[in-house]
Parts: sequence; C-alpha cells; structure tokens
Amino acid sequence: MSKPGAPGKKRIFRSGFIVLVGKPNTGKSTLLNCMVGRKVAIISSHPQTTRQRVIGVRNGPGFQIVLVDTPGFYEPKHALGRLMRKSAQDETEGADLILFMADASFPPGKEDLAVAEHLFDKGAAGIKSVFLVLNKMDLISASVLKQRVEQYSAIGKFQKVFSISCVSGKNIGELFETLIATLSEGPAYYPEDAVTDQDERTMIREIIREKILQVTRQEVPHSVAVEVEEMRPAAGKEMAYIRAEAFVEKDSQKGILVGAGGKRLKLISTNARKDIEKLLGEKVFLDIWVKVKPDWRDREDVLRSWGYE
Repeated sequence: MSKPGAPGKKRIFRSGFIVLVGKPNTGKSTLLNCMVGRKVAIISSHPQTTRQRVIGVRNGPGFQIVLVDTPGFYEPKHALGRLMRKSAQDETEGADLILFMADASFPPGKEDLAVAEHLFDKGAAGIKSVFLVLNKMDLISASVLKQRVEQYSAIGKFQKVFSISCVSGKNIGELFETLIATLSEGPAYYPEDAVTDQDERTMIREIIREKILQVTRQEVPHSVAVEVEEMRPAAGKEMAYIRAEAFVEKDSQKGILVGAGGKRLKLISTNARKDIEKLLGEKVFLDIWVKVKPDWRDREDVLRSWGYE
C-alpha cells in the first residue's frame, strides 16, 4: 500500500457549492459564519434578516467549500418578499449539496413544507444530495429531538440527518467533516484567502442594517433598507469617511429609528462604526442619514436600483 505523499499518489481536491435553505430564523446565517470561521453574514433575532444570498468560503488542505446562505422561505407579502423567495429557489438549482435547515424547537410547519415541496416535488433530490440539519437541539429534550427527527424525515428524502446547535457548536464538526467527504473532486472556485464574495460597500451596508435590527422595535426592522452613498479612504490625519442612508417607509418609523434627541441613531452609528473599523482596519467617521421612502418594499424600480434582482 502506498504511503501518504508517496510518488504517484494523486491527492484529491474536493470542492463544491453547498446551499443553505429553510424558513426564516432557523440559524442559516449563524451556521455559515461558524463554518467559515468568521462573520460574513449578519445575524439578528428578527426573521427575514437575510435578504440576498451571501457566499462564505472555507479553504483547507485538499478542499474548498463554498457555502451559500439564502433568504428564508416564507409567504411573500410584497415585491421584496417575492424577490427574496425567488433568490432562495434559484440558488438551489446550481447546488452540489443542499442543507435543509429547520428549527428543532417546532414540528414542521407550512413554511418547512414549502421548502420540501420545492426541493423534492420538482425532482431536485434525484440529481443532488439534500441533508436535513435540525438546529437548536440544545433547546429541547432528547425525547423531543427524536420525535422531531422522525417528523422532519417524513417530509422529504434526505440522504443524511444531523442534529446540531449553532450556539454551543454541538455536532457541527461532524457535519463539516461529512460535507467535505461528500463533495466531489473539483477546482478551487475562489482564491485561497477568500472568505466571501461581498465587496466592502455591501458588507458595510449590512453591518449598519444589523445594528439597526438589534436596537429597534418590532415595527421597524422589516421596513429598513440601507445604502452606502459615499466612501472616502483616510488621507493624512483625516479618518475614512462613509455616508450611508437608512430608508424607512413611514415618518413614525423614522422617529423610532432616530430616537429621542437622536440617541438611538447615535447608538446604531457607534456600534456599526466599531465593526466597520475592524473590517477596514482604519478609523472611520460614519455619517448615517435617515430618510422616508414610502412603500419601498413594493416598488420594483427602487428594489432594482438597490440590487434586488
């Protein structure tokens, strides 16, 4: 038997696109960040945080995993929701492997069934592997978890089933090793030092939106969009300058976002600036303006101009 590294022994390089799908708030973005080893997707307790697909890249000896986070499957109520759902559906078409993520705290609901219908009723399972990943196992007992595995396994033809906790890290290592072993031989799709395909402007926009989600009331999060309008690198003793605009749909939402005496907006700016400075590696002056753009979630012209296709 040839020893590892012996002449004539070809080393297999495995690679592929792994798409994470599921209803909102199942932990897809958290799992993506965990597997990449750094934060590339924003997270919050609010459902529908992810609005566009986010790619995370994990490189290692003999492999490159390209993880694709998608918006959660839910019944859309506006044009933005329809584009988000289409994005999630489209990403599964080119996947080498699909992770169907579900919240183990609850039995399958209509949104979970909608994901299963898209994957299995359209024949996707016949041409690619679909793994069931039950997240939040730490929130339930072993007996309930066993029941959930049976309930979710019944809604699709899954090649493998994993129970994990993105918070504690339970079983994520096992899942990761299985993903590598499952992928076929292939090329490196991204440079060895890549962790995401997002540019700095996009990442800054998402950092600001994350901080808004973290400090605002339930009325505001789904109605907020952020665009970075200007970026100037540091020059001499001056800090880098970034001007961003946060759009809401109502004047009342603007008041909530700004807060009494501008305190809430100041907190958002401070929290966002810290993360942006870590990203850019330089001091930043962050200038955030709040504007009202009525019904922007249903205005396809606005959505297209902001990159929602």
